[in-house]
Amino acid sequence: MNIEQKPGIVKSDKAVYTIYKYARLESTNAFLKRHCSTLPDYSVIWADEQTHGRGRFTRIWNSEPGRDLTFSLLLPLTSLEQKLRQNLTQITALSVAQMLEGYGLKPSVKWPNDVLIHGKKISGILCEIIKTDGVVYGVLGIGINVNSTAKTIANIDIPATSLRCEIQKNIVRQDLLEELLEIIINCFNVLCQTGFMRKRLEIRKRLAFINEHITFTDVKQDSYPGKIIDLNDDGTLLFECEKRGIISLNSGEIAFHNSYSMRKH
Repeated sequence: MNIEQKPGIVKSDKAVYTIYKYARLESTNAFLKRHCSTLPDYSVIWADEQTHGRGRFTRIWNSEPGRDLTFSLLLPLTSLEQKLRQNLTQITALSVAQMLEGYGLKPSVKWPNDVLIHGKKISGILCEIIKTDGVVYGVLGIGINVNSTAKTIANIDIPATSLRCEIQKNIVRQDLLEELLEIIINCFNVLCQTGFMRKRLEIRKRLAFINEHITFTDVKQDSYPGKIIDLNDDGTLLFECEKRGIISLNSGEIAFHNSYSMRKH
């Protein structure tokens, strides 16, 4: 999909971001990565329909055209300490959680990149870091189930929900997007200025599955049963593994399990 399409452009005098809205793209992350050097910092690529969206580990991200939010945000990372770049996904998940709390919900963060309501996935995040001509960018891809119906949600192969399903009304997506962008950019500025510690405490309060028996799968697809003990100062997980004792985990995935989504909250 090329940039010659005519996007709708939203630019507020008070906001640092510019939103470019497209009717249809294959992937907002792929599009933004191709054009990052020609776009201003904090550019947002929003697709009303994303035909080949993906999450971590090349999984497909399914969304309902015209009802959900699929967008990517361009962040300037050249001056951000390299060790803090691994925290971008987590502060974004925190931002989504804080936005949802404004609707009276109680989200949790499924480390490192999902946001849950009652154990059901409502949002996923994919962060990719790229370097072009000596400039480092972060491309944050975010998908949120906003106005998806219960029928659509039922077709997803993991426990899932939408904002509409939770609060029983439709949401104006652009209003939600602008609200969320303000939170993300504020969190990003805090990360740049003071490091991860302040946001770590906020994430820790919302961390899903802590002290519960879970299965963790690493990037090699090896699985480890155990439980999450804590979120370390650097954003890695402190994990009590049945096979290996207490270890720190910096990459991988926590499996969904049905007992969590069935519990009352």
